[in-house]
Amino acid sequence: MFTTESFCNLVWGTSYLKVLRKISKEDYNEFEIPKKGGTRTINYLDRQSSLWKLQRELLNKYLVKQDLPICVKGFKKGENYKSFLSEHIGAEFFLRIDIANFFPSIKISSVKRELSLIIRCDNDAEEEKLLDLIGEIVTLDGRLPQGASTSPVISNLVMARIDQRITKYCQVFNVQYTRYADDLLFSSNTFDFENKKWFLKKIKYILKSQELSLNYSKIRYGHKEIILNGYVISNNEIRLSRNRLFDIRQIVKFTKENVPLIRSIGLDEFLSKANKLPLRHRNLKEYPFKSIFQFSQYLCGYRAYLISMVDTNCLQTSFQKELQRLIRKIEAQILLLEQALPIRNSN
Repeated sequence: MFTTESFCNLVWGTSYLKVLRKISKEDYNEFEIPKKGGTRTINYLDRQSSLWKLQRELLNKYLVKQDLPICVKGFKKGENYKSFLSEHIGAEFFLRIDIANFFPSIKISSVKRELSLIIRCDNDAEEEKLLDLIGEIVTLDGRLPQGASTSPVISNLVMARIDQRITKYCQVFNVQYTRYADDLLFSSNTFDFENKKWFLKKIKYILKSQELSLNYSKIRYGHKEIILNGYVISNNEIRLSRNRLFDIRQIVKFTKENVPLIRSIGLDEFLSKANKLPLRHRNLKEYPFKSIFQFSQYLCGYRAYLISMVDTNCLQTSFQKELQRLIRKIEAQILLLEQALPIRNSN
């Protein structure tokens, strides 16, 4: 049981009033990134801001210590995108759904309601006071901001009861369920999701209880295999899709051939050529490389993407060997790029 003061001292090492004075929504910066059908707003805090520090201390000293359902694979210690996929290897039927506008759809009222289940105070007035404080720290304009460090874990806590409801529903039909942020993945050896659309309607109904809705454009069905974000889940393995492999090889080849020419052709010409690459997982009208820093981050992103798939227990398989080769090639190109010019000063 907490009082507002005891919680503030536990997490922030200071009084409630001093914490309250450090909350300034003006600390947020904002930029937009393209997405299919529009743009996504990213709100982020400078690491020197008092609100960023309040969020990090709340995250590290309290939020990450809360238990989550076993189906949760994102923003959870010991779990990652690979574990999100791995539990579905060997299934016959697949269903993937996506929650529309995930973080902005989670309102401060939902945050306070779900946190009230784990934060208990001496009386109702104290509890409301503390929940109001936490709500102000983790939300922006009454919603979870995409870009705040606390938003992923808060979203998991808000989703906890929904995850439990979905898991129990899936157990009735012997369906496997995992969730990574706004991605929900279902699989079964006997349950054909595409021919039993009432299953999807039930999941939609459960999500609606938390005022969440489906992104219908991202619903995917699969039989014997399914492709998600460049990964293929099949009867006996996870592998990279041919389109994703094509993109990686294209970008590695381009970098190897063109980075040595940067000083002679100039950055503008280099980026112009990069934006003409026929990459299959990047809409060139929406995601042009605008700086050499962005291009470098694209390479680093692919490196992290591949590393997440490396399994140190089975490095001898052909797929794992291919991953290791691609990682080494990308690292060589990142080094080549860093030697060609000071990346950090190029954005």
